[in-house]
Amino acid sequence: MAFRFTFVGAFILLLAAAAVAQGGAAQPDTNSIVDAMLKAQHNNKARVKPFTVRRNYLLLDKQAEQKAQVVATITTLPPDSKEYEIEHSSGGIGEKVLRDILAKETEQPKDAERKDLSRQNYNFQLLGEEQLDGRRCYLIGLKPKREEKDLLRGKVWVDAETYNIRRIEGSPVKNPSWWLHDLSILMDFAEVDGMWLRTSMHAVANVRFKGKYVMEARDLDYRFTQETASRRPVSRHRANPAMFAGSALRP
Repeated sequence: MAFRFTFVGAFILLLAAAAVAQGGAAQPDTNSIVDAMLKAQHNNKARVKPFTVRRNYLLLDKQAEQKAQVVATITTLPPDSKEYEIEHSSGGIGEKVLRDILAKETEQPKDAERKDLSRQNYNFQLLGEEQLDGRRCYLIGLKPKREEKDLLRGKVWVDAETYNIRRIEGSPVKNPSWWLHDLSILMDFAEVDGMWLRTSMHAVANVRFKGKYVMEARDLDYRFTQETASRRPVSRHRANPAMFAGSALRP
């Protein structure tokens, strides 16, 4: 009997050792993941080059019926200049809402560091791991340090291999407008010609006296030309308050 227990015990130890060998190093803690994420953000900003994106904005009601559309080309001139041209728009008041969102997204940043995904603005918590589009990701909780409309309470999906942010989901800790409540925002990110960019956004809100509305913004195509690189920034008008806080985070 003693020999049997010794054999079983040794077998269990061998299985445990094999599991450790296959599993590799222990899972990093919150601080090391956030450090790597912030470093990846810094490196990504350094890789941004002049480009033009064609983007489709839609406004939908609670029945998912299209109420307005704006298709625009947006040119980014690093480090912080953007300009846009509208190709097509329709939808009356809803069209004006989308135009305001577009204008806010492309205006010159003010106090940009107060909107960044950084330790100055957020406390972070490791919530676990999830698969997203076939990639293993760390799920990081976001807790804003201040009650401001440009900060989100929510979570971030961080690629476990590259530490790039693949998704951000959350709600502003403070309503951006008296007209809105229960606002939630989801942003997806992907690699585009060596740059890590936001490629889509989905925002849902209850509009006072109107009910639920959805705003979707999706990148359609990109252009990288010498003409874009040689263009100089132009002065922009200030935007009216946007219906949705589309630029709540600057990852």
